[in-house]
Amino acid sequence: MTSPTAPRTATVIGCGTRGLAVAFALRGAGAQVQLLDRDPRVVARAQELGAGSLWLPGLPAADVVVVATPAATVVDVLYEAQARGLGRAYTDIAATDTKEAVAAEARLRGCDLLGYVPGNPLIDPGHVPHRPTTAANGPFTGRIWILCPYQDADPTATAAVDALVRLCGAHRRDLTPAQHDRAVAALTHTPTPGVAAPAGCPSGPLRPARSGPDGRAGTAEQPRR
Repeated sequence: MTSPTAPRTATVIGCGTRGLAVAFALRGAGAQVQLLDRDPRVVARAQELGAGSLWLPGLPAADVVVVATPAATVVDVLYEAQARGLGRAYTDIAATDTKEAVAAEARLRGCDLLGYVPGNPLIDPGHVPHRPTTAANGPFTGRIWILCPYQDADPTATAAVDALVRLCGAHRRDLTPAQHDRAVAALTHTPTPGVAAPAGCPSGPLRPARSGPDGRAGTAEQPRR
């Protein structure tokens, strides 16, 4: 099986530190990036830095939509983005140890879980770029990027998010939301040198899984809808 095609178009919602990091990685790989943020001044600054262009109504659905807002707003933003048909696949990158609560709220809210793959790249907050990067020199290079795909998630959506992770130079690791929360909580209280080191791989549950025949990380227990 061939590797998933890297996204050619993407919409990043939320132009804070993590949103900019993803936008820069996408731009560095040649993708067209559209930007959305509740504060027009933040979008304008992101444009000045070369992170992408302002999203405008009428644009075709993006290959992938990245929700880069705080965890407390992820579900609201996701629901609205899906209702507006902004993309063909959706993910979030909220740095939180409450993915299980986010996943449950998304289910209750009526979000399209088939096209949504929760995520959390474990990046060093002190390593934030201010220009487009590549998979070889970005803040995600060699890092763990946790995905929590639903058991019956659309394979096309999962492949699109997997391609995003690869494009950013990160290592995909599949966990259930509950496993994610326990692992991240442990990291928060007990720093793991491997996570902080750009080229390192953390031990325990966050070690990058061995790639399977299709190049994806090894399987993990999948969250159910």
